[in-house]
Amino acid sequence: MADTTTQLGSSIQSLLSAMASGNASAAQEAIRQFNLTYTNQVAEQYGQNFGVGQPAPANTPTLAAGQATGGIGYIPGFTGTNAGQTQSELSTQAATAQAGAGLTGWYAAPSQSAYSPGTFVRLDPNTYDTSQYGPVQISYVLPSGQLQRVSLPQAQAMGWNGNLGSMNTIATQQALALEAAPPTQLPQQTIQGLTGYSNLNTAAQNNAIAQSGVTGMYQAPAQVLPPGTDWMGGKFSDQTPDVQRAYYQSRGGDWNAAMQGWVADSNAAIQRAGGTAPGPGTPQETLAAQNQYFTQANDLATQYGQYYAPGAPGQAGVAGVNTPIAGQTTLAGQNQAYTQQMGVINAAAGLQANPFRQAQVLGQAGRVLQGMPTAGFSAPNTVTGVGTAGGNTQGGMGYLQQMIDDIRDPSANQTTAQSWLDNTPTPAKLDSVSFLQSSPTTQNLILQSMQEKYGIDPTDATAQIKATMPGFSAPATFGTVKRG
Repeated sequence: MADTTTQLGSSIQSLLSAMASGNASAAQEAIRQFNLTYTNQVAEQYGQNFGVGQPAPANTPTLAAGQATGGIGYIPGFTGTNAGQTQSELSTQAATAQAGAGLTGWYAAPSQSAYSPGTFVRLDPNTYDTSQYGPVQISYVLPSGQLQRVSLPQAQAMGWNGNLGSMNTIATQQALALEAAPPTQLPQQTIQGLTGYSNLNTAAQNNAIAQSGVTGMYQAPAQVLPPGTDWMGGKFSDQTPDVQRAYYQSRGGDWNAAMQGWVADSNAAIQRAGGTAPGPGTPQETLAAQNQYFTQANDLATQYGQYYAPGAPGQAGVAGVNTPIAGQTTLAGQNQAYTQQMGVINAAAGLQANPFRQAQVLGQAGRVLQGMPTAGFSAPNTVTGVGTAGGNTQGGMGYLQQMIDDIRDPSANQTTAQSWLDNTPTPAKLDSVSFLQSSPTTQNLILQSMQEKYGIDPTDATAQIKATMPGFSAPATFGTVKRG
């Protein structure tokens, strides 16, 4: 700038000298040199060549002002753009978008504007109410591509030449979107965002599994949905570009608000169709809990000799169904009582005669008491595989049960013993022949009965019985007995 000013001053001095000398040729050359110097100075000051010797138009911003506002004279007829300044602005937007992606998991890359930074665009008067806002609405294109609404005087102060015919026209809705935010590409979910939400769902799943280990009930957690996802898993990013841009523009150029708006509308449609928001799953008993309760049921069966239905988490115990009854004897206690009873039975059985011998004794004694001759021994009348006919017919367990019943209630045996005593006669009335022909055991049984009923000592009773034996008389003989 200093060199041009010096040259201009020198040209003025040369022009004045030539005119003073009266040399017309010198004066013409001095004028030409002055015009060139002046033109170069104006171009250097404003960043544009307005013609030889022509000053800059009124309200044209200087080069310094153009640099301050982002416009310099690279586009003829307009204020142009500083490429370095625009690139710096785009780099700032990219850094901002990257930072936003780290927070939301969605990346909306900055986009180059369709309009040259430093120029002006006119809002299409057919797309807004001209009666309210006037026939002319213009916006200035910033280096970021974002629009800034300006008035006509502001536009002229910023270098607008006043020619509406040379100005780009833009729809009002699009202008409003670009005035709210710089132009960007459609947002896409980042790998980092996908990983982040996947980790959230994994953590929720692990927490549910850990909880099930404590409670025995597993409940699938509700899925953590990333931004822009509806209840059915549909994504805002999967919608057509026209749909996404429509939501973007209707939400003031805010992609987050656009996604939230689409999700709200989509969920409302799902709800009208009968759908609901996804939530946690239905609790269900874990395999580990089932095994635990089955093990407990088996342990109770082993302990009490009775199977109880397995319980479940949170289920109250019901005595006799899935828990033992209060005071119930364990299987070990039952076995002990059974062993003791068997010991008593075996002890009692040891005192009993051989069943066949016992039958012989009872058979002979009964006949003797009734005055009948004794019969030889015969096996008791039995039912094959069961027992004595007319008596026990339940087999071995029946004999065992009969012994237990006799021990618990001896009244039946006492009745039989009393009947035996009632039928016992005195020694003098007993059939002595049958008595002496019976077995020693039968004789002892009858003698003990006589002692019990009459108080006669067995020895005395035996003597009295023998005394009733009929005497032997030899037959009368005739003639002489010859010896051989």
